[in-house]
Amino acid sequence: MNSFGSAFLVVLTSLVVAGCSSSKEPAASSDQPSPLRSRLEEERRERALQHFIDGAIFDSKEEYARAILEYQEALKWDRNPAIYFALAKDYAALGKHATAAEHAREAVRLDSTNITYRETLADIYINTYQHELAIQEYEAIVRLDSTSANAWYTLARLYQASKPLRALEIYERLLDREGDRWELLLQAAELYRTLGRYDDAAEKYRRMVELDPGNRPLQRQLAETYGRAGKFDEALTILESLLETDENDLEVIATLADVYLDRNEYQKAVDLYQKLLQRERKNPEVKLRVGIAYYGMVQRDSTLIPKARAIFEEVEQELPDDWRAPLHLGALALMEKKDSVASGYFERVTKFASWNADAWWFLGNMYFDRGEYQRVVETMNRAIKNVPKDYRLHLLSGMAYSQLGMTDLAVTAFEKSLELNPNDVNTLGSLALTYDGKEQFSKSDSLYERALRIDPNNHLILNNYSYSLAERGLQLERALEMAKRAVAAEPNNASYLDTLGWVYYKLQQWKEAERYIAEAVATGRASAVVHEHLGDVYFQLGEKTKAMEYWKKALQMNNANQALKDKIQRGSL
Repeated sequence: MNSFGSAFLVVLTSLVVAGCSSSKEPAASSDQPSPLRSRLEEERRERALQHFIDGAIFDSKEEYARAILEYQEALKWDRNPAIYFALAKDYAALGKHATAAEHAREAVRLDSTNITYRETLADIYINTYQHELAIQEYEAIVRLDSTSANAWYTLARLYQASKPLRALEIYERLLDREGDRWELLLQAAELYRTLGRYDDAAEKYRRMVELDPGNRPLQRQLAETYGRAGKFDEALTILESLLETDENDLEVIATLADVYLDRNEYQKAVDLYQKLLQRERKNPEVKLRVGIAYYGMVQRDSTLIPKARAIFEEVEQELPDDWRAPLHLGALALMEKKDSVASGYFERVTKFASWNADAWWFLGNMYFDRGEYQRVVETMNRAIKNVPKDYRLHLLSGMAYSQLGMTDLAVTAFEKSLELNPNDVNTLGSLALTYDGKEQFSKSDSLYERALRIDPNNHLILNNYSYSLAERGLQLERALEMAKRAVAAEPNNASYLDTLGWVYYKLQQWKEAERYIAEAVATGRASAVVHEHLGDVYFQLGEKTKAMEYWKKALQMNNANQALKDKIQRGSL
């Protein structure tokens, strides 16, 4: 029976029951309606019923407009929720969703326990993309009937976009209760993939394969997901088995090549991709995969750069509006230190795919390395408009602001980056260093401690925090231990050597201080501050001529240091 027939029976039953009750002998009561009033109410119900029947007849002929007129007449005689429900269905059929929702809401208001009414209202909301309102109705439905698997399934589908973890919780509960149903496993697997939980996704695909063991595309999907989960052996076993039964299955060959690529077995990947190219010589997608494989090999063998570049250039000609080839061409140009060529490619990517954060990141880093900090800021402002939730773009923006001396803007950028990725040690360290420079030490110390809890061996954090403590004369023994660990990680880093020497200086161990700071200067990469530090050490050692020599070298490197000028004029600390 169709839904209109169901609605008809609901109203018919309610009107008949009401009519029959009026024919019973009234009980003795002062509130009992008079026979005349009962007769009038019965007539109203009969008229409502007749109009409803006429409306249902028009519905059966799909003459919805005429049916609506009859239902509206029925409402004049009896404001029964089922009549509102019938009107909602017809208005929805005519595409008048706002009016349909209005009548469906009234049906629900009059009979809030009727699941059919709520389902109809939810369907109207879904058809008008008002998913949050649809969710509210299905949440009410499962409260009314917690055993309805279909209601729970629909609610999970609605949750997938806004509350994926809640959706997964429902799918898992339904699987426990209903057993392995294909549609439940599929939805859960796809959702796990979207969330990057490839192990969980693979487990669902595996159970689907058990339901349909002859499904080759599904087996290939399982293998690909195993590869994403880092379970390469499992992936290879499946794919090699598939090739045994059909060695010409190009999709399986491509997936196997992709797994080798993810496994960093580039030559095996290239061999398979070349096999694909022999079959599909003009397929740019296959060529692109070959190029990516060569790009991976370039990291170890730079002589392959021309070969990789030639493939990407060919793909670029065949797919002129595709962003992937220009992105890799830009990266290859950076490897060859062809910055202007690289920037041209990255700019193209940002036009073709403004959502591609990697292109913006490459472009911004290239400008940063060239010292073009204002250009970095301008580029990151454009990038953030297109990709506002990529923490790296805010981080790079903050780093550029720091170089420009715009510390308040740097703090804002770093804090936004940290909001988007609270556990990124680079952002924590950058923000801590900025607060340190502003002498907001409680904030900087808290951030350094937080970073070290995440990555206790991060040598940059160890160095910067130990230097900050040394400058303030705090926790010098701990600062010494951290500085030693930083130098152990990078023994030739001039800044790290200087920090270790400066901690010894603060501990008044002048000879140890001289040893490490002199070693920092000997690297040829020491800053003006390091030279000044060495001068301070020699002054403490009583070697005032050497002290003056290094102070003057420091001043040559930074002529704006007034405190250093005063030190030189005094001839003492």
